[in-house]
Amino acid sequence: MKQYMKSEFYRIAHRMSTYLFIGMCSLLMVSSNVVLAVVKHADAKFPYATTKFSISNLYASFAVVYLLCIAIASMIFGNEYGNRTMKNSISYGISRGTIYFGKLITEMIYAVIAFAAITGIHVASACLLLENSGAESIALLLKTTLFCFPLFIFAVGASNCFIFLFDSMGNAIAATLGLLLALPLVSNMLGMKFEVFHKLAEILPWNLINNMEFDFDKLEIILKWNERTVYYYWMAGIIQMVLVVLAGYLIFNKREIK
Repeated sequence: MKQYMKSEFYRIAHRMSTYLFIGMCSLLMVSSNVVLAVVKHADAKFPYATTKFSISNLYASFAVVYLLCIAIASMIFGNEYGNRTMKNSISYGISRGTIYFGKLITEMIYAVIAFAAITGIHVASACLLLENSGAESIALLLKTTLFCFPLFIFAVGASNCFIFLFDSMGNAIAATLGLLLALPLVSNMLGMKFEVFHKLAEILPWNLINNMEFDFDKLEIILKWNERTVYYYWMAGIIQMVLVVLAGYLIFNKREIK
């Protein structure tokens, strides 16, 4: 596992897409702050050129970050099936478990690094370009990240699972979207009539993220279900990730690699 991980880190460290993803996301975030600063310069009464407003846009958009986890997993996995490198790795004696979990760990580590880098650049640019609203906004960003982190990890794990199970990256992404997005939306609709789907909807990561609301005046998180805590978010995310990851590994361990 150690040697395989080293080879994976070496590979992604020498790929342009590794840095392009972080660069493009960071550029979009910085550009939003530049726009706010320019508008403020043109109109001194413009009220939104503040770090509070800029940072709130980030943590209020964590559903987008959740879906970007699919892009990260697919980018790190690469075209293993198309280039037949997966079959070659197995034929060279690397176990399927090493490949499966090695890829998963690599994706998770890169996801954490990318999130920290993009978020850090965004916050730094906001502090440099916009009116400083105090440290409370950053504190709420960190608190929201603490709630959502296990849900992001679940998204990476689910993406890795389906990428290993489908030869086509397009089919893998479609299946991942089905689990991450379609299932919660369908459960929400059916939950209006059937209690079992209502209970299911309450634990699905997409719904947990989107049911977080914010009091931007008090800078507090408001949960739709008041009894839910950060521990509930972590339990929901980690348990579902373990189930999906293990199911994916068991199926991958049995499938024929072409």
